[in-house]
Amino acid sequence: MISESEVQRPVALVTGATRGIGRTIAVALARAGFAVAVTGRTMTEGAGRMDSMGGAPVPGSVASTVAEIEAAGGQAMGARIDLLDRASIDAGVAAVLDRWGRIDVLVNNGIYQGPVILQPVMDVALEDAERAITGNFINQFHLSRIVLKTMVAQGSGRMIFMTTLSSAEPAANAAGVGLFYLAPKAAFNRIPDHINLEHGKDGISAFLIEPRFTMTDTLRAAMGDAAESIGQGEAARDPEETARTVVWLASHVDAPNHAAPEMINAPDFFSERGIAPPN
Repeated sequence: MISESEVQRPVALVTGATRGIGRTIAVALARAGFAVAVTGRTMTEGAGRMDSMGGAPVPGSVASTVAEIEAAGGQAMGARIDLLDRASIDAGVAAVLDRWGRIDVLVNNGIYQGPVILQPVMDVALEDAERAITGNFINQFHLSRIVLKTMVAQGSGRMIFMTTLSSAEPAANAAGVGLFYLAPKAAFNRIPDHINLEHGKDGISAFLIEPRFTMTDTLRAAMGDAAESIGQGEAARDPEETARTVVWLASHVDAPNHAAPEMINAPDFFSERGIAPPN
């Protein structure tokens, strides 16, 4: 539980916080006053690989994100959560509750990124399809539900589900992303709507957001200059734009008014909804 040297702060658990948008969100939440549980598969720097791109090395780790937060005066802890390993999900959540006693915000940012997510239909092995569904829907649901149980007991909580616009569009708009990334994501997109319907009365608000095409350290490391082509001509957004929206949804008193089935365009959230952006 909380040590005498720690000040109680609201607690956020962020999955996939080792690099990219997840890391930026974790750091932004810490800057906004949250104690942050940084979770992911890569525990130490130098061990990260992009499985969907032939195992290309990528920067970042749980340890380095925790260190960045603590160096800036924030509170953080690290925990290993592998979306294909349900026991690691249970253990990770238990470790956060043991340390801080509550979870006020869950950011479901992490994804399973095996090669199958880029494969054409005829190349997909059924065992790989099952793995993708497990990592990007079933175990995401499992994590959400065990955190939801804690939030209901607390009487409050916010859950942010990170998706992709291509999961709601025709395959022709998906820039080569395969069925077994888009289909599990489409199922994943339904979770926050059901949480709002069934548990809004319990003080829980859930949001479905997408970051548009965002240039990250992960893409740069894995693809080099070719990373720009993923946007199909769309200008790349900055991870900080999405992080700013996540912090607002996680903390602002008016955020529950935006808990709805519709997908939120995270970088343009403030301008599209006529809300004054935070300083």
